[in-house]
Formats: sequence, C-alpha cells, structure tokens
Amino acid sequence: MQLIGQIINDLVNDQTSLGNALNKTKVLASRIGQQELLSWANSELSGYQSDELPEYRKFRGNITVDYMDGYQRGSNFPVTLDFDAATVATFENASLVQGVPQLEQMIGGKTKGLRYEFNSTQRYVLQQMLQGANGPYFQLTSAGINLPANAVHAALAAIRQRLLDFMLELESRFGMETDLGILKANHQVIHQYMQTTIHNNGDGNVINTGDYAQVNVQITITKGSKEQLKHALEDKQVKPEDTQELLLMIDSEQPDTAGRFGQKVNAWIAKMVAKSLDGSWQVAVGAAGGFLAEAIAKYYGIK
Repeated sequence: MQLIGQIINDLVNDQTSLGNALNKTKVLASRIGQQELLSWANSELSGYQSDELPEYRKFRGNITVDYMDGYQRGSNFPVTLDFDAATVATFENASLVQGVPQLEQMIGGKTKGLRYEFNSTQRYVLQQMLQGANGPYFQLTSAGINLPANAVHAALAAIRQRLLDFMLELESRFGMETDLGILKANHQVIHQYMQTTIHNNGDGNVINTGDYAQVNVQITITKGSKEQLKHALEDKQVKPEDTQELLLMIDSEQPDTAGRFGQKVNAWIAKMVAKSLDGSWQVAVGAAGGFLAEAIAKYYGIK
C-alpha cells in the first residue's frame, strides 16, 4: 500500500491542496479501521462544531465597532474592554470552524483579513459599557473582531505540519508500503502517534493493553545476530517453526535504501499478525506488528 508515501508527497508540496492529503488520509484511516484518524480528517475537511475546535484553529483579534452618537458617526473604531481577563477573552477570541477547502478559498482570494461579528448578547453587553462611557445616545451599528489574513495561513500550516509529522512517524515505523494487517494490528501505536503529533499531547510512550503491554520495549539485537533475534522471538512466545522460517529467509533479501523490508519478510510479519488475531500466537494484537518490525529492524541494523 503506497498511500502513506502519496500523502507525504502531497504534504511537502505547497502547491498541492491540503484537501487532497486529507482525503487520502480518510481512505487510509478507513482501510485500517482507525476511526479516530477518520473522524479528525472528516472534521478538518467538513468543519468543526465550535465546542470541539482544536487549539490551532483559535486566534485572538482586535475589537472594532461602527457607531452612531447623535449626528456623529464612526467606523472601524478600536475598543478596549474594561472587564476581567476571562470575559475579555470571550470577546477577543475567534474560531476558524470552516473546513479546509473553505479556508483554502479564503487565502486564494484577495482578502486582507477576516471579520467576526459579535452575537446579540456580546453586542448588548458591549453597547451597555460604551453607553456608560459615552452617554445614552451612543448606538452600535456593528461590532466584532478583526483577524489578520495570516490567521488562515497559520491554521492551514498547523494542519499540514501535524499530518506530515504523523505520516512520517508511520513511515519510520512501518514503511511506506506496509501491509494493512500490520497497521490494523497496531491500533494503539497509531493512536499514540496521533496524540503526540496531531493533537500535540501525551509523552510519546506507546502503550498497549494485554500481554506485553509496553510495545516500545528495549530490544537488544546486534546487527546480523540470528541468535539474539531468535531469543527475542522466543521471549515473546513465537513458535520455533515460525522463528526458524524467518531465520532461513531473513538474509535472502535486504531492506531497500528507505529501510523497507523485503516482500518475504513483510509476508512473514503479516502471517504472525494474523496469528495474534486468531489467538494462535499468544501476544496482544496491538503489540505484535510493532514488536516484530522493531526486532527485525535491529537485526538489519536499521536505526
């Protein structure tokens, strides 16, 4: 499967729509059963509800108003609020809830900035404050916050960078053309990559459940040492016949320059992941592919 490589290529090309990469991410997420990734890609494409908006889509702007005060009129007049910090934030914070295609259209035009109008409650509170300072004839005709045009650029750049970091993690761990079964089996690993790259939280430790819960364990295998590889597999209850099968084939093909395993080795890993799924190899499903990939990588001397 080459989707990972295709997505990376789209992301590093600034001339390619970010929507292309997100649509391919939806396909990848669907094929490997990664609902969390699918939900995120859908939200980025279709837009968010304001109460679930990620931080990289939130910005602070400057309050400006249009007003009438008797016969005097003012336009785009800056206002400073005399409220506590939390209340001021509710006025000055803006949310970019639009989907990526809409955001890309915004920067494709000649807009110099964005204008967010206040709701009726905000406008009422603001008018009461301004009437207290300017008299009862002061009336707002418009009130909101102005955001610079680069706010949209910043949001799109954040989405692109997070998705790129995530895909590079997948490529580094599993290769660009890894078997679907391996990605499906490493659900918890992929979840953790999402936490540390897309959502930017978590400490990066890849945790799983069940036997051998720590996926990212320290595996000591010297490059080319079949004895150490054999012991590592035995420690994870790989059956002797399966271990022997790998040891006989592993030197018949070498990883390519990008560190991807050969066809036979990938097929063997896929077979072992299937065994973890049907219970004939007693190891947690989420730990299986990650452990095997890391052990074999160390045997080949891949960092």
